[in-house]
Order: sequence, then C-alpha cells, then structure tokens
Amino acid sequence: MTESNSLPSVLKIAAEVDAALAQAGLAGPQVEREAIPLYLSFVYELIDCPQARMEIAALDRSSVANLIAHWAMQKEKPIKYVVDILTEHLNEVIELSRVHGTLQDFKRRELLNFHRDIVEFLQRSPTLLVSSHRK
Repeated sequence: MTESNSLPSVLKIAAEVDAALAQAGLAGPQVEREAIPLYLSFVYELIDCPQARMEIAALDRSSVANLIAHWAMQKEKPIKYVVDILTEHLNEVIELSRVHGTLQDFKRRELLNFHRDIVEFLQRSPTLLVSSHRK
C-alpha cells in the first residue's frame, strides 16, 4: 500500500526558508543574526564614521555611547531624536532576532540592558559635552 505523503520534507522546508530569506536580503555570510551585534550594526550605519567600526566591535558600551553622542553633537541632532532612532533600531532588532530564532530570554535582557545603558549615557551627556566644548 502506497500512501501519498503530502507534507514536505524537513530539508525541503529548510531550502524554502533559505530561499525566502535570500530573496528578502536576509541570508548570506554578512547577515548578522545575534541581537547585540545586529543592534551595533544599525548603530554603525547610523553614525557612519571610520573609527566606529573598531569601537563598536569591542562592544564597550561607554565607547559606543560616546561615539553616538559625538556624532549627535557634530550633526546637531537632539539627544531625544537620537534616542528615538536607537529605540526604533532596538525594536527592529528584537523583531529580526525573533524571526531568525536567535532571541532567547537572556539575550533579549542583555540587549535591553545594553540599549538602556547607552540611552542613559546619552541622556546624561549633553551637559557634559557642552561644558567640555566651551572650555
């Protein structure tokens, strides 16, 4: 007795998912799927400065926050505007990581803490940066 198996194989499903990701531009060796590196890649694209790549690769929160604050001052962007952009990036990273299946609870908390630390630094920095530039 031969029964027709209407369900696709696991490999066929995986191939279809890979094809869909590639078609959407979400596949390949350059695609980052981990939450914090993905968040940092958005930050790098936002500030787009040569020294940022080295600083961001180190995952040093204060260095990243300093680069963002410096960029915001150079571009004369209000900190609230920058925080809003970073929060949009955070939400996008959470969604993308969820889709990629790489967002476990502890990684999500780590990402949220990372973002919070940067935002808190930025919210404290304007007075420090203005006073240091006037000296």
